[in-house]
Amino acid sequence: MRKIIYFVSEDWVFLNHRLELIKKIKAGGFKVMLITKVTDFKKEIEKHNIKVIGLKAERGSLNIRKSAKDIYKIFKIYQKEKPNIVHHFGIRQIVHGNIAAKLARVKKSCNSIIGLGSVFISSHFLKRFFIKNILRFSLFLKKSYVFVQNKDDLEFFKKNKLTYSKELFLVTGSGIDTKKFTTNKEPRGKIVFLFASRLIKDKGILELINAIKELKLKKNNFEVFIAGSPDSQNPSSITNQQLQSWESLNYIKYLGQVRNMIDLYKKIHVVILPSYREGLPKGLLEAASCGKPIITTDVPGCREIVRNEINGILVPPKDTNALINAMKKLINNKKLRKSMGNKGREIIKKSFSIKTKSQELINFYK
Repeated sequence: MRKIIYFVSEDWVFLNHRLELIKKIKAGGFKVMLITKVTDFKKEIEKHNIKVIGLKAERGSLNIRKSAKDIYKIFKIYQKEKPNIVHHFGIRQIVHGNIAAKLARVKKSCNSIIGLGSVFISSHFLKRFFIKNILRFSLFLKKSYVFVQNKDDLEFFKKNKLTYSKELFLVTGSGIDTKKFTTNKEPRGKIVFLFASRLIKDKGILELINAIKELKLKKNNFEVFIAGSPDSQNPSSITNQQLQSWESLNYIKYLGQVRNMIDLYKKIHVVILPSYREGLPKGLLEAASCGKPIITTDVPGCREIVRNEINGILVPPKDTNALINAMKKLINNKKLRKSMGNKGREIIKKSFSIKTKSQELINFYK
């Protein structure tokens, strides 16, 4: 049996974003191991016969000495376990993992870019320059497959020559289990919008709050659920004081981290994510699979999922007025909400099902 080692930032990320896909990979005849930062979910992952190896790694750090230690630890793991394939998710994991794979002479390496994010859109030139070049070095050092999630990232990699063009592929996400994320009747009562993401400014949360307040001044009857939590390691994180001030408004309900998103989708009407940039937001894929119309921004990642005026509404990033108009449109039009929800479900079943995505990866692993 061929062995794959996955390297993912944290165990909860693997559990929420990769586990269902990896279960399909295992069923295809592969033995699976995981390297990750362990928090509270190691036992839950290991229930699926996946060995978890803990590795502490702080996000955002550019400490060369710490990176060298991490690379050595990963190298020793690869050397001991002798995997046929390694698959790294995220910039840090790719850089460290690919160098370790080269040293350990791993036969096949796969690398998933899960969103270029603030690293490549940052105004900090030296940071961008350093990360871009260390990523390029690691990808050219160990010839390997590179998977990006949207067309904009694909063009970025080509333009900046970050890897071998023949090894660069568009692989749109980890797939959605459409039998699990399915449609239900729209709930009765006032319209409920759902924002489900990390609570950082780059997700457009401040523009959303301003839009909500403006709409409420005009007596619109709706409510907003916010699911997620601040990210203390991200400089654009929302503060606890901001969160508390929003909670004090009787039309905003803060839910914190939500484990059972399927039940939550049954209670809401519209999903909204006014992000500045994404890789391929799984929350929007899940929402579309559940037949929910979506309001999101016309930016990389989001426009891969939403066709404007077909299964949702695309608005310019950082545009509060456009958000207001989109929200009003869906508050007042049940027929449009249903039509968009049905179209979204069709799009997911055709292009983003977990069955399709697992087979796509297995073909690369062969």
